[in-house]
Amino acid sequence: MPALTELLNAAAAHHDAGRRADALAGYQAVLKRDPAHGEALQRLGILHLQAGDYAAALPLLEQAASAEPDRAIHHSNLASALRRLGRLPDALNACLRALRLSPDFVDAHHNLVNILDQMQRYGDAVAAQKQLITLRPFTGEARLQLARLLILDNRAEEAVEALYDLLGMQPLSVHAYTNLGVALRRLGRLDDAAAAYRTALGFAPDDTGLLSNLGIVLQDQYLYPEAMDCFRRALARKPDSATTHLNLSVAYREEMQIAQSVESARAAVRHDPTLAAAHTALAVSLLMQGDYEEGLAEYEWRSRMADFPSPRRDFTSPAWDGSDRAGCTLVVHDEQGVGDALQFVRYLPVLKARGLKVILECNSQLVRLLGAMPGVDQVVGRFQPLPPHDAHISLLSLPHRLGARIDNIPATVPYLGTEPDLQARWADRLSGVAGLKVGLVWAGNPEFKADHLRSPGLRAFRPLLDLPGIAFFGLQKGPGRKDLEMVGPLPDSFTDLGPEIGDFADTAAIMANLDLIITSCTGPAHLAGGLGRPTWTVLPFSPDWRWLATGEDTFWYPTMRLFRQDARGNWATVMGMVADALAARQMTENVPSKGHNL
Repeated sequence: MPALTELLNAAAAHHDAGRRADALAGYQAVLKRDPAHGEALQRLGILHLQAGDYAAALPLLEQAASAEPDRAIHHSNLASALRRLGRLPDALNACLRALRLSPDFVDAHHNLVNILDQMQRYGDAVAAQKQLITLRPFTGEARLQLARLLILDNRAEEAVEALYDLLGMQPLSVHAYTNLGVALRRLGRLDDAAAAYRTALGFAPDDTGLLSNLGIVLQDQYLYPEAMDCFRRALARKPDSATTHLNLSVAYREEMQIAQSVESARAAVRHDPTLAAAHTALAVSLLMQGDYEEGLAEYEWRSRMADFPSPRRDFTSPAWDGSDRAGCTLVVHDEQGVGDALQFVRYLPVLKARGLKVILECNSQLVRLLGAMPGVDQVVGRFQPLPPHDAHISLLSLPHRLGARIDNIPATVPYLGTEPDLQARWADRLSGVAGLKVGLVWAGNPEFKADHLRSPGLRAFRPLLDLPGIAFFGLQKGPGRKDLEMVGPLPDSFTDLGPEIGDFADTAAIMANLDLIITSCTGPAHLAGGLGRPTWTVLPFSPDWRWLATGEDTFWYPTMRLFRQDARGNWATVMGMVADALAARQMTENVPSKGHNL
């Protein structure tokens, strides 16, 4: 009978040669004679690990660690099995035990990094990876892993340094240049990021991931035709990439090629029907075309996107599906910005007419304004305790559930109101002002990722302030007020009312006493429109879906006129059109020019 050592060595030789069945039989023969043989238990466990059968590997590796508790390799392999089974705290404990037994054990350091990475403890993973590099200082893969972890830990500057170190060792590393592009983009160094991706493409011109990454950076630089070229080249090599079709759809939309955007979004959905961002992109482009039936249905995917801008909600009640629920209590909650809430509260009286009791939950800045709105039984601030209710729905889902089309939007204005006493006080306050009274809002919420495109800023509006016979009133709140310190001097025709505005009820009372409101695409535009005030809204080249792709008017607000950019970033032409329209209005109304006082 062969000795156990001979049986084990023979089984190990089969294992190393890839003869799995022979190795399995050999290890089992050893364990039949010695069930607590630590090395045989470990090797059989590794055989199962390599086959992906982690559940079978685990008890064998646990037995190996128990049979020979002072061997670091047993605890390290046990950690590997536990990690793959998702038992991360146990995996971490096993790995740390291995390192206590053998502090320089490279495999255990690898396992530690992988475990911490999977636990999303990126800072600790970075420290562990740096320790591994001290043990293997000339391993390029270790430095690449370090850079990746630094990027995940939001330490892009350090990642760039690590990648330059790697490129000093491996100057032709495609992966190094790729990760360098990622890190540089995180730092906002877009030209450098594009250069890194172009260098990588020089070594790997057919790499679809690189082409897509370069296209995304070009999108960040508003170089959409060049970005589209990258995405098309990537799709020529990998036509089934849903994310690349999605990126191409977004680029088409930003270039206002809406039909092509729809086509690419449909392709993205076709290749990955679960990709929420693709459904949402399709929705936006369909809505810009005026296809509300399909567009609003697709827009229901928005909350499933990873970067959905509103907090996740957890209601105990079911979502309302639009069915008749007369007598039931419905919580309607806002999402995204205050402008969205102001636009879609128009549907609350429709709910009330269907016999529902309506509780509106909204941003605290809107509670006072909407508290007396017809069709609302109760208004509560966002995340305040809610009364008992039977169902819930988002304001932005109401158009879909109520079958909205562009020809049946509830557009009777005003549907928003003011506090009579407050409006009267402002009427008295402004009664002595001569000339056309115009309110200005020049910026939106900078937390909205495209705000820099939609917000002209006060500097763009500044030429209007020199028009004679007009009294301008600043209604700006929030970070946009910084423009007042940067744009000057401002003429006597401009009065800043921002410090006197507490919430939207104050803004509404002021707007009710103005002749015209000129605003960027932000919350006050919807407030003015909902109040039925004459409103001029200036729009970026690629506007929000609610304004459609073309046109000077909007079915959402019958008293609103739209002024659209003819080229991205060109506010000068827009303000020229606004100035001409102001002059024409003055001539029509024959408003006398006598200056103003306040």
